[in-house]
Amino acid sequence: MNVFLSRASVELVEYCDNYGTFFKMKQGMLGKIAMNYRISDCCDLAPAQLCAAMNAAFSDYVIPLKLSETAFRTFQRQRGFSAEHSFVARQGDDIAAFWFSGKPRAEYGSLAYTLSVGTLPDHRRKGLSRQLLDAVTAQQRLSGSKGLQLEVITTNEAAISSYEAMGFYRHRTLRVLKLSSEPASQSLDYVPHPLDLSRIPTETDGFFDTEPTPQNGRCALQALSPDHHLLGIEVEGELLGWGAVYPDGAVAQIAVHHSVRRKGLGRAILRALWQAAGEDALTFVNVDESAATQNGFLEHVGAQELLQQYEMQLRFS
Repeated sequence: MNVFLSRASVELVEYCDNYGTFFKMKQGMLGKIAMNYRISDCCDLAPAQLCAAMNAAFSDYVIPLKLSETAFRTFQRQRGFSAEHSFVARQGDDIAAFWFSGKPRAEYGSLAYTLSVGTLPDHRRKGLSRQLLDAVTAQQRLSGSKGLQLEVITTNEAAISSYEAMGFYRHRTLRVLKLSSEPASQSLDYVPHPLDLSRIPTETDGFFDTEPTPQNGRCALQALSPDHHLLGIEVEGELLGWGAVYPDGAVAQIAVHHSVRRKGLGRAILRALWQAAGEDALTFVNVDESAATQNGFLEHVGAQELLQQYEMQLRFS
């Protein structure tokens, strides 16, 4: 069983979709000034500038985004932000739109993860997102990327249509859940204890039923270490399961080897994560809808679904 979460996702998931209108550019236009906009990477931009742009892009939502610079830096680290693979559209010195991207990752088939796409309200419907995608694609190809992946809320039909118009397709459906009461442990035989990240195996097929999204994988834990609690169950030196949670109650991973499932290990780990976090709820983002075992476990312990997302992919030809 496996569950993956990016904490910022509960707050950011509704802000990571761009809903402008996209226009096809002629080949060779990339990098040229169009309507006083200049496309450039983010190498010379500070986190404070990018954070301000992201907040401004989603300032007119029902619940405006108000990320602190500290929270934005965490967002960058967890999701693998790469300044050379991320691009902005500028009008003068001001950022009008952005496409934040990571580097291609071998563990995800050399796909690169899109952290967020947004356009500030006064600059929408001018084709900026399409221009940014062209810039991101060109840079990703130079780095050996085979495509892009991102998430979008399933009810955001405008964003889904826009991404599909750019060549993205729906790869899988992911769930977002919340557990609001402390789970009871039914096993006294298994007591989780602190683990070092090096104890987590690099080959996890026996533990994970489905592939985690990038912000919840091993790289995310490494990037945010030591800002998490990592707890595991071992018997005679053999790791049977583990869980990771951030101090605010965001569960990054919970995994139990398939050979020892339905013996109370999952509940023991989940309870230990609850106690380690010390929050009034645990949150789980991007649980693959097709993973029957993990969904059944979460629902059995009382987790409630908040919303669903599509993981969308764009494969380079």
